[in-house]
Amino acid sequence: MSTVGQKLTRGGLNRCAICVPVTVTAVTNTDFTFQLPAGARDVTFRTKTITAFGAVTDAQLSIGNAAAGAQYVAAVSIKAAGQVAHTLAGGAMSELDTVPGAPGSMTTIYGRVAQSGGNSATGLATLIVEYSVQN
Repeated sequence: MSTVGQKLTRGGLNRCAICVPVTVTAVTNTDFTFQLPAGARDVTFRTKTITAFGAVTDAQLSIGNAAAGAQYVAAVSIKAAGQVAHTLAGGAMSELDTVPGAPGSMTTIYGRVAQSGGNSATGLATLIVEYSVQN
């Protein structure tokens, strides 16, 4: 479940954020989804790892517009405790300038945590997704 909170209103736009819990099971890939309102603008992603992931080699997060996709954020390590501001993948900047979809609808976004070198059920993070919408 994700939570929503308004952050700032300026120039007819509300800056909003959702917080998506990111947990893993002892499997190689843990997939999850969340939704953004169609028409949302200026989308950014960051991850705050609260409990380090126990995967032997790495735990990498990717975000895309399809299951197992990395169209928005290419695989980046979130294994260690701390915070990571994600760089958008090549074409993501223009696509996420305005989230696609019919007005009033929600668009599903896909995330994946891929563990390598040995899987673990240990690890907890929060994916923070910020975006702007019209008043």
